[in-house]
Amino acid sequence: MKRCLLSLIILLASGAAGQDKPKLIGKIEFFGYAGIDINKLRAALPFHEQDSFIGETFEAQLEPTGAAVKELTGHWPTDLANVCCEDRGNRVIFIGLAGKPTRYNPPPKGHTRLPNQMLKLYDQFIKFNYESVQQGTADEDDSKGYALSSYPPLRSIMLKFRTYALKHGSLLREVLETAADERQRITAAELLGYAGQSQSQLGALVHASQDSNSGVRNNATRALIVLAKSSPKVASGIPATSFIELLLSGTWTDLNKASNLLNLISKRRNKEILAQLRRREVLERLIEIARWRSHGEPARYILGRVAGIDESRLEQLVVTKQVEVIIAALRVN
Repeated sequence: MKRCLLSLIILLASGAAGQDKPKLIGKIEFFGYAGIDINKLRAALPFHEQDSFIGETFEAQLEPTGAAVKELTGHWPTDLANVCCEDRGNRVIFIGLAGKPTRYNPPPKGHTRLPNQMLKLYDQFIKFNYESVQQGTADEDDSKGYALSSYPPLRSIMLKFRTYALKHGSLLREVLETAADERQRITAAELLGYAGQSQSQLGALVHASQDSNSGVRNNATRALIVLAKSSPKVASGIPATSFIELLLSGTWTDLNKASNLLNLISKRRNKEILAQLRRREVLERLIEIARWRSHGEPARYILGRVAGIDESRLEQLVVTKQVEVIIAALRVN
């Protein structure tokens, strides 16, 4: 169990980090920490905020980090995600301490494959996406229902995705649903977001958001976020229930993408959706996310709507980072 978990942590934390220019650990955030002394855990970690971040050094600290968490909580962390980047290119470290077991889709066993050139193109996409974030040029246009970056090398890859996906939507859906190879499904989930909008596209992405592989879930939910941004009608047609359950996951990417999507879905303040979000365990997790100093804004909007705060007032509270005012409104209501 220990060996498997640490292998997973290294995979999540190390992507492209080995060649980073030295930066700082800007923030360390936690989730699933009910009943745990976070200050004591922070002190026990082998790294701290404002320490230098170097990929190889950080990887060497993963096992002692897991041991520190186990010493204080009785179990290994559910996730240790090294996220790029906040202001000035510093890293944010998210540590999962607990998560509800989630019933993901069973892994498929088929052999359908995408052409090798599309896998290579996806690898280039990852490289240029990382570069765009590092260089502060990560702005993108989502208005058409698929992402187009302002960073020219990345935008060029995305346009190639669009050209391919418009012609091969059925293959992308088949790979996403049936391929045993996780790399195939991860790539197909990204590319399907560039296909022509249809119910079959939406349905396949919603199904893939519950994939057994976190990378597939991440890409599929990210595609749904872009679609929801482009059209309130599309946003209202995305079922909220499974994404509310993802908020209880022990994996950071699930929390990040689910909160971003639910922020868009909840804008219409559908009573049934708000009622589901009022579940105690869901509210507790949303409050944890809202208190993050990085990536916490979507949860703040969701909590404000659950609390019944007027949207214009809520916008002001979120922009001015009055997180505790939003949380206090929940208790009043």
